[in-house]
Amino acid sequence: MEEDGITADRRRAEAAQWFARLKTLPVSVGTLNDFFAWRRDKKNALAFEEAERFWSEAGRLGERPAILRAVDAVVTRAARPRRRRPAWVVPTFALLVAGILIGVAFYPFGTSAFQTASGEQRAVALEDGSRLQLNTETKVRVRYSAKARQLVLQRGEALFTVAHDTTRPFTVVAGDVAVTATGTRFDVSRVGQQTLVTLVEGHVSVRGADGRLTWLAPGQQWRSQGTDRLVRLVSTANVVAWTQGRIVLDNTALADAIDQINRYGGKPITLDATAMRDERISGTFEVADPQSFAAAVTAFLPLQQHLDEDGHIHLSARK
Repeated sequence: MEEDGITADRRRAEAAQWFARLKTLPVSVGTLNDFFAWRRDKKNALAFEEAERFWSEAGRLGERPAILRAVDAVVTRAARPRRRRPAWVVPTFALLVAGILIGVAFYPFGTSAFQTASGEQRAVALEDGSRLQLNTETKVRVRYSAKARQLVLQRGEALFTVAHDTTRPFTVVAGDVAVTATGTRFDVSRVGQQTLVTLVEGHVSVRGADGRLTWLAPGQQWRSQGTDRLVRLVSTANVVAWTQGRIVLDNTALADAIDQINRYGGKPITLDATAMRDERISGTFEVADPQSFAAAVTAFLPLQQHLDEDGHIHLSARK
């Protein structure tokens, strides 16, 4: 017997809510268990598949700049703190329990170096009022003088909030890439051979190894990998979600997603089913919580997990 229109619409609304919740909020084991219980109903599962198909089609439209800017504005508003938070959003102090160590320090003129270990994040306030937020496994060297503010990102990722000073340009060097600003907010990531520069607000110029200069507008990301250069529109809220203890994956290859999760420490994840390395996954996960990530992956992909004698998580093909 077919459902009436009201019941079918209710299922679609619930499916849309679940899809948005799994993509834009920290995913805990409890949240996943609630979702799995809801999806055990076959009609609910079909409604969720319909929501996924709709999102995929909308993603193609999202390549248009105007649509991407609108989506970014919605995500940014959603990320703003509210007075009352749902029970399934992990409070800030839980990040410390998860192994994220946050320290704040102030440093004057001269040369200084700051770094974080696996699973650690750190905030640094500089003498001019600029601020650095260091992600896990990051090292930054800072040199201030009367005429220039020079920083070198030797590895990892950092969010730079730059105090305005036209007399002393603020330059971040990452490998053969140089980013210059006088007052702005931007994220630079240098992991492996890839460098990403994402402008959150203000203006920056990016100079690549070939000497070519590119000016970015807010919401644009400059990417280099080898000799390739690319500028694209992104969700800045997703890029800097790590500052709030979250990892946002959007159609990310499974192997790359596992690399990101493993950077934050906790139980290491190994993908034994190497044939699945290019499978795509989307969602939002807490940093330093590989168990929730493994639970989500094995729910959506034909994989199963097991722990070895050292407690490491292995993902293998589901039998």
